[in-house]
Amino acid sequence: MPITYHLKPDARLVILAHIGLVPDDEFLSFYKSLYEDSRLDKSFDILIDLRRTESSARSPSAIQESVDLMRRQFVNTSARPKVAVVAPGDVSFGLARMCEVFSDAAPWEFEVFRSAEDALIWLDAAMNLMDELNRFEKE
Repeated sequence: MPITYHLKPDARLVILAHIGLVPDDEFLSFYKSLYEDSRLDKSFDILIDLRRTESSARSPSAIQESVDLMRRQFVNTSARPKVAVVAPGDVSFGLARMCEVFSDAAPWEFEVFRSAEDALIWLDAAMNLMDELNRFEKE
């Protein structure tokens, strides 16, 4: 699976890991289905891990569409989560920053980081999650 996710209810966090080449259609399909999981609380913060992806295939239109999809999920809710993206590579970082720009008026805070540690600090998440993130990176 090019994108996996792990719910961390105790940390009020969802960790998404993009792995390998994730074509636009799979990228959009994943984000369409993510909010269908009844276990997902929209108020949970989100950590998107791009350390193992080849994001060069992502188109600006797919990024805009994913932001629009997510924005629609928050129309009738007061949830205002934080979204942190870990993007150490230059291409991934640039594409994530594009997503940040498209998210400017969205009902969430969005930041892009080069390191997982900085993202966890910004999310005010327990640093013990760093070990778990490193396990995801090696899977």
